[in-house]
Amino acid sequence: MGFPNCKKELSGAEPRASCRVMFRKLETLPVPCHYILSLMLFIVDNPNYFQTGLEIHGLHTRIKNQLFIPIAKLTIVQKGITYSGIKIYVCLAIF
Repeated sequence: MGFPNCKKELSGAEPRASCRVMFRKLETLPVPCHYILSLMLFIVDNPNYFQTGLEIHGLHTRIKNQLFIPIAKLTIVQKGITYSGIKIYVCLAIF
């Protein structure tokens, strides 16, 4: 039994009902949204773990305030919390 099915049974919804309405009614986030929120909170709470473009090369470019994305060829590094968190943060952040 998957997570949405369990939520549907707990809330008393129909088996073929939309999950979107159920998540709004229960005021919870879907799992992908919760993962992204957790990553963003980790990055905001731990700014000393990450470097900006200005700290790396010292040039005043248009992306000087963005977090620096390190070069990683290993898949295990790319799937890690810091690397994927930086990539998502750079896509979502507005400076």
